[in-house]
Amino acid sequence: MSTASPYSLYLSRLSANSKKSISSQLRSVAKIMDWPVDDVSRFHRVNYQDMLQIRAMLQHAGWAARSINRAQVAIRNIVKIAVMMKLADSEQLSQLSTLSQLKHAEYPGTALTQKQVQALFTLLARSRTETGIRNIAMFAVLLGTGLRRSELVALELKDFDANKQTLLVRNGKGNKSRTVFLPDWSLNHLKNWLTLRSRQPGYLFCPVQASGKVKLTTGLSVWLVLRLVKSKLQRIGVENASPHDLRRTFITRLLEQNVDLNTVRQMAGHASITTTTIYDKRDMQFMQQAARSLSYSNTNGNSGR
Repeated sequence: MSTASPYSLYLSRLSANSKKSISSQLRSVAKIMDWPVDDVSRFHRVNYQDMLQIRAMLQHAGWAARSINRAQVAIRNIVKIAVMMKLADSEQLSQLSTLSQLKHAEYPGTALTQKQVQALFTLLARSRTETGIRNIAMFAVLLGTGLRRSELVALELKDFDANKQTLLVRNGKGNKSRTVFLPDWSLNHLKNWLTLRSRQPGYLFCPVQASGKVKLTTGLSVWLVLRLVKSKLQRIGVENASPHDLRRTFITRLLEQNVDLNTVRQMAGHASITTTTIYDKRDMQFMQQAARSLSYSNTNGNSGR
């Protein structure tokens, strides 16, 4: 693969986590379209008609509108770089730019209840295979730290500090790094996985072969995490779930435990408190309880008559 291709130049502009996510997505596009996976030049040759066909094929394959739109933007940006490199003409890019994104229903997201979290871990604990122990550790880290799935799959063993109970997130959203703290229960599940994985350098969460051998030099894809989360949550009765709902659960639970908003913002890796409030999924019952507990001295409403 030439390092001077529009494809590789586009990926080089992305953060490490985004690069892994987008390249995985584009490989999936190539597979669905039956293109040679190693022929990355196919992307910068995409024209208007090609893009319509790609969208139709991805829809047929069951891709969500958001994912299709993300792929469309990536391909358009690759073509844009190709135009600047004089490998594509401006008319091709202009026509692609007229394609609007697919409309999708706004999914407000959900936060799991404590009962749902308990049901989830009961389900996960039934599998004592190497893969099962890895999976329960992954869910424990996601729910215990609120990591994004791209941040989870990018973790390496060197990012884990057992003594401090921390994970170092390198190049998170906005290319910012941060340290997250593991609660005891999350740490215990992670240690169980590391006993099987070994303490050799490599990715923290890795593929497990049928033989039980762990491939330390290969990380998991964000798409595997997506499928895993959707599958497990569906089995406990939570439909249309996503890994981001585990992040919403983490943030909402902290707020329910009266952790101040700015601390929650820092723990979630948000640049703005405004973003953190969007994730607040405390329900009407919680607000009702808060209202009932609000009081001021000598304002009990008695008239004294």
